[in-house]
Amino acid sequence: MTDRSDSFRRIQKIENSIEDALWDSVQDEDYEKALEKYQIAKRDLESLELDTPHDEKERKRVLSYCLMRINDVMEHLDQSEGSIERAKESLRLAEESEDKVQTLRSKLAVGVNYLNHGNLPKAESYFTDIILQTHDETDNQDIIQVYGWTLIVRVNILLGKSLYNQAKELALQSLGVLSGIKNYAGQRTACSLLSKIYQIEGDDEQSSFYRERAEDYAQAAKEHRK
Repeated sequence: MTDRSDSFRRIQKIENSIEDALWDSVQDEDYEKALEKYQIAKRDLESLELDTPHDEKERKRVLSYCLMRINDVMEHLDQSEGSIERAKESLRLAEESEDKVQTLRSKLAVGVNYLNHGNLPKAESYFTDIILQTHDETDNQDIIQVYGWTLIVRVNILLGKSLYNQAKELALQSLGVLSGIKNYAGQRTACSLLSKIYQIEGDDEQSSFYRERAEDYAQAAKEHRK
């Protein structure tokens, strides 16, 4: 039991380092530094010697999350080559970890990567699967968060098709979902999209209102790291 607890603590420490690197990059936008920290975390996870199947599942869960973060930051650095393969590897690890939240996050990441590469039908198959699994969730805030962010992705798809009324309706829905769990980063993104939609529609007052809300939520996200 002592060995397992030690292994678990080491995995938790690495996971905390990944979270710290994420929020540092939100503050300073130094994505090169974030990538270096993620790669160190990945090496540390891969080199850990673990004694129990439980700890191996935890390692896979955190390694899956680490690959997601690597993909995200490489997108910022315009180094997206191999991103779909990394996203699929993240999903494989998440499924093997049997962690529902990380599996849903990884599915969303795979879908976004297919979307970024212009394969909308493949992307939508992942988004539809996620929504079917999450839209009735009322208790688990992490699952609700995945649902809210999946709606945000679909808002962007609708905007790309110039379906502004549908995009606005879905953006308001995502804002409501993410406000319910105080996911400030999601609220910021939803408000930014609403500001853009109202600007396109020529409603400067509403556009300004949501732009200011987005700025407030951006600050709140940095302060509360959520």
